Amino acid sequence: MRAVFDTLRRQMLMVNMLQRAKIPVLADDIFDYLEKRSVSNGFPYPEERKSRMRQLQRDMIDIADMFHVEIKRVGKSSYRIAESYDDPPIDYNRFFADFDLLTSLDPGNPISKHVIPERNRNKGSENLSPILQAIKRRNVIEFDYTNYRKGNIVRHHKICPHYLKEDQRLWYVIGFENGKPFSFALDRITALSVLDEEFKFNTDFDLEEHFKDCFGIWSDPSVETEEIELKYDSLDGSFLKVIPIHPSQEIIADREDEFRIKLRLKITRDFVMELLRRSRSLEVIRPLHLRQKIYDLLAAGAIRNG
Repeated sequence: MRAVFDTLRRQMLMVNMLQRAKIPVLADDIFDYLEKRSVSNGFPYPEERKSRMRQLQRDMIDIADMFHVEIKRVGKSSYRIAESYDDPPIDYNRFFADFDLLTSLDPGNPISKHVIPERNRNKGSENLSPILQAIKRRNVIEFDYTNYRKGNIVRHHKICPHYLKEDQRLWYVIGFENGKPFSFALDRITALSVLDEEFKFNTDFDLEEHFKDCFGIWSDPSVETEEIELKYDSLDGSFLKVIPIHPSQEIIADREDEFRIKLRLKITRDFVMELLRRSRSLEVIRPLHLRQKIYDLLAAGAIRNG
């Protein structure tokens, strides 16, 4: 396992170095950089130039295969990032950031005592790697899935996986079952199997368009998109300016006495629950049915705790 971490860290450092460079980077400059970072990061690095060159060639293949980032040689001995795909199966920049934080938690790393992770770690991370490999190789997967919304009913599914998507600190696989797109939370997947059966990738499916008017991962074509107007005090507004509720969020008033925003999305249970998280100063201006829904939920909670 340590060797895997060392390899990923080395590859991460190389990609980040080439990303920052505005011109092609000489191989010897890459080697010098990785040698210095190997000391501070505690991973082994070969001394001979021939060994370093062979390792560089292997890393280029692995990085292209895993992260869809192509590193090309320019001239005799320089390298640059040539291409990154528009819709990679995983956000490698986010992956590298998360991986960097994860490896900093190693008790042998001096920085670990300054990093305090979330107490409740998400389940299902063991499913990330096999599903990612299935997406890359276009292999069908099957698994058992626990549906919390339907009384913890467990059902068997067989899907063509297309994307991995993170939302609210949880990972989901988006795939097609019987020709229709569905989302499955990785923490509720058990008995996962990657089959030899291959599928054809659906190039007509637009992931961004599918979730454009949705809050989070839940999408229901039967739910209409609505215009929503919300009012908060300036304190809550300060937080909402940093972390918007939804990409459609538009600020229409930002004063000391009020912070008002406009949204365009589908009003689902997940969205309502998000509004309740910051209900301290919330006032729903429109639509009226959402205003009534929030009022009823808050009133019911007050009665239960009264």
